[in-house]
Amino acid sequence: MLSAPTTEELAAFTGRDEAGFSAFAAQALAQATLLFSVVTKLTEYPDDTQGDTLARNAILEMADRIYLEQPYAAAKATPYSSETIGSYSYAKGSSAAKAKEGAPTGLLWWDLAIDELSLAERSTVDSGSVSNLERQYVYDDGSETRAILGPAETDTTPLGYDINAELNPRPRLG
Repeated sequence: MLSAPTTEELAAFTGRDEAGFSAFAAQALAQATLLFSVVTKLTEYPDDTQGDTLARNAILEMADRIYLEQPYAAAKATPYSSETIGSYSYAKGSSAAKAKEGAPTGLLWWDLAIDELSLAERSTVDSGSVSNLERQYVYDDGSETRAILGPAETDTTPLGYDINAELNPRPRLG
């Protein structure tokens, strides 16, 4: 299991005074460490110095974001999660929630570490079905096998109608 960085390390990473952190800083560090372990599937820090530093910076960056977002947790928990005012739109959401879903968070060290350090068996696919892309083959000897179909093997039957439209149509002048 990954050990959480200390509040002293968080202070050095952020450039803020360690005395200025509340007791929640230790909890934010623990949450960020657990989140990093779950998302990357890592149970130990990488052996190489570069990987170790990358992992620790990612955890510290996420912990800082969790720490800074904590005072606004009540506002984020309201039922109104997005709003559009004129042509401006925004959506409430935390960096931790984005990280859990595998989406880019906008946090440099976190996103880089996830790309570089995640184990191969980590999948960004939550769920899905390939039943319509699967075919079962039965051979003369009674044996069976299943295969995933490639693009050339899928149904290419015409839809029965033509699509005739311009992308981004513009009025014609003259």
